[in-house]
Amino acid sequence: MKNYSITKIDTHTHTYFSFDAAENGNSPEKMCEEAIKKGLDAIIFTDHLEVNHEIEHAFAPLNITAYKKQCAEAKEKFKGRLDIYTGVELGQITHYPEYAEEIAKTGSFDYIIGSVHNTKGEQDPYYIDFTKVPCDKIIYMLDKYFDEYLQMTYVPYVDQFAHLTYPLRYIKKAGIDVDVTRWDDKIREILKNIIAHGKTYELNSVYVRKDIVLPEDHILQMYKDLGGEKIRLGSDAHYIEHVASGFDKAYELIDNIYKGEIK
Repeated sequence: MKNYSITKIDTHTHTYFSFDAAENGNSPEKMCEEAIKKGLDAIIFTDHLEVNHEIEHAFAPLNITAYKKQCAEAKEKFKGRLDIYTGVELGQITHYPEYAEEIAKTGSFDYIIGSVHNTKGEQDPYYIDFTKVPCDKIIYMLDKYFDEYLQMTYVPYVDQFAHLTYPLRYIKKAGIDVDVTRWDDKIREILKNIIAHGKTYELNSVYVRKDIVLPEDHILQMYKDLGGEKIRLGSDAHYIEHVASGFDKAYELIDNIYKGEIK
């Protein structure tokens, strides 16, 4: 975001403590070095804690103690050069709400982002070959997705709501054109809740990095029209080099809609 006079922060990053980045060598220390190299003022680590997966033992659980220890060490090492926050990405909060709330209370995280990676009874879209999925099934999956996302926006301890268009990454990548306006009413209610509760809307820059056309401008315009002002960029980095990736173009998208008025 070299051309913009704003606080430069990546609010959504993953280290090797996330189950899907464990082999990537992306320690908190190395991620911080990259953040400084990219000219960031701050970074928030938000490693995965998939609520349903931890209960159902689908993936290795987040080692909160080791994770927080290494983040604290990085915070001390880069003091005065980079502001570092230890957060968490809580996935599928509404599947096991009591467990998720307990994690939020006892984890002492600086920042919590909420996400929906898979709806109840469905796979994460990352693992689905959408070229083999009938259109009516895709519509059904998106109906469920936006319903669960809406439920999540009532959770009081979430600071930032992540990648609202998550399934469309993989649907669009499969060459399937989906008209997101079909879900405008649900999306509008999601955005209203985010605004009403004083929470933050995340513009995830993966769409830039993966060169996938997503309806981010349409949703941002709706957010602005509803009075939404709190937007943060998140790279969703799972590799060192992806810290702050795509931020210049993502901020251009924001600025085209907000005309310098974004906070």
